[in-house]
Amino acid sequence: MQLSRRRFLHTAGGAAAAAAIAPTVTGCNHSAQRNSTESNEKVVLPTHIRFNGATPDLAATDSGVQPGFLRYPANPQPCTHGKPGNGGSVSAMIAIYSAAPPGPSKNKYWAALNDALGVDVKLQMVLAGNMSEKLAVTIAGDDIPDVVQLVGNVPNTPQLLAAKFAPITEYVSGDAVKDYPLLANLTQEQWKTTVYNGEIYGLPIPRERAGNIMYRRDDIFHTLGVNPEPKSYSEFADVCKQLTNEKSHRWAIGNWGGLIAFIQQMLGAPNSWQEKNGKFTSAYEVDSYKQALSDATALVKAGYVHPDSFEDNAPTKDWFGGGTTPMNFDNYTAWTGYIASYKPQSPEMDVNGMFPPDYDGSTKAVIFRGNPSYSTAIFRKAKPARIKELLRIANYLASPFGTQEYITRRWGVQDVDFTMKNGNVTLTSRGTAEDINSVGYIADAPMALYEPGHPEETKKEHAYQLKAVPMTVPNPTIGLFSNAYSTKNATLSTLLTDAQTQILQGHKPVSSWDDTMKEWRAQGGDAIRKEYEQGFAKSH
Repeated sequence: MQLSRRRFLHTAGGAAAAAAIAPTVTGCNHSAQRNSTESNEKVVLPTHIRFNGATPDLAATDSGVQPGFLRYPANPQPCTHGKPGNGGSVSAMIAIYSAAPPGPSKNKYWAALNDALGVDVKLQMVLAGNMSEKLAVTIAGDDIPDVVQLVGNVPNTPQLLAAKFAPITEYVSGDAVKDYPLLANLTQEQWKTTVYNGEIYGLPIPRERAGNIMYRRDDIFHTLGVNPEPKSYSEFADVCKQLTNEKSHRWAIGNWGGLIAFIQQMLGAPNSWQEKNGKFTSAYEVDSYKQALSDATALVKAGYVHPDSFEDNAPTKDWFGGGTTPMNFDNYTAWTGYIASYKPQSPEMDVNGMFPPDYDGSTKAVIFRGNPSYSTAIFRKAKPARIKELLRIANYLASPFGTQEYITRRWGVQDVDFTMKNGNVTLTSRGTAEDINSVGYIADAPMALYEPGHPEETKKEHAYQLKAVPMTVPNPTIGLFSNAYSTKNATLSTLLTDAQTQILQGHKPVSSWDDTMKEWRAQGGDAIRKEYEQGFAKSH
């Protein structure tokens, strides 16, 4: 799968931070011994109690389909009581992906949230690509905020947590989480990602099962008379051919990594790793990967992939939004961004998701399930009263869609940061500038489908998920920890990406992938595999 720049920065930063973090935490090697899958499996995860708030227009399902709302519910009700904070301040280090907003003295959104929480929230907003380096500096200086967003693959995570951060097992394990009912709304699948050293550390920042989607521009498909639902790889290749017209500055797709992943899904490939009888095989090692790589190479050679797709930071979203590439493989959360960013200028834009077809009738297509948590919000070691205060604040921030609290946390101050008419929220220019929605990296609620002013989009998203979510397959390494992965994955990702692009651009034959796999195993792949297998064995 293509290594995005965001992913590269996280993994590369993790490798650079390893040396800085390791000396600080190596004195706690006993934690590494306690961080066995056997001990982690004994942890009683928080009881899951779904929050029954506003009734959605489109129902959620137990399989993981998100609820859909065609408009924000009228007369939203509160879901918390009083201010969760005790006064004073709470510091947090979180990632951002754009310029930092103004501080609370010039930001009514931020000031309103502070007032609702009953504390002065002091945010250290760090560009996402710098988070690992910032964490290393923070740990080395022992100047740790109350809450830290742990994102990406941080080396020596068990030791780091044991040395510097507070386990919260006693406060949230089992029925104890009922003291924080909105945190109980998170699933055990999500909580499982926070377990290390036989303890629960911090809060999962939830994500849903839908995974990545091959988005398509149905308006362009319709205009060109192209079949939006191919039934085989062969038909998909024909779709790519029909969409491509270089003279019209149009190519089928611009994301080469997503193209490979989509073909893998047609072939029923494993999601990152395959586990059989306790033995782990990387998705890069199975025959289906070479087949997907070969097919993608043929499509590149045929001219169906945007010629600039191999450039760093290729603007694949803009290509899709502008119609230059009528297909784009992207995260399920991108649907909202496409509607908000491009539909105002192109009202004809009709976005939908394409399902991977069975490759040739001999395999059953799958969809790779998304990771249950994007990151973890961990708490600095503190007295029980302080931990409980942080959990109350997190409980507020996890207020779900349809509540009064969600409005304050998500959009700010009505008629200043946003307007609401007939249940449709519209951000003002001030609201866009003041946005501090990154507080969702301290705590967040399970997501809901909602496209303000575009209920037809919500209906399409929900209809897509009803079919897609049952097709998803999980990554079997979720809940297992490999320090070799954390420390070596940046180097391995670069090795794989270089080999992929060399093959796709015709500089090396597909057969050279065998040599790449030998090098991958020697440089760390086998070490990662061994750690996953050892962890898996101790829990079965």
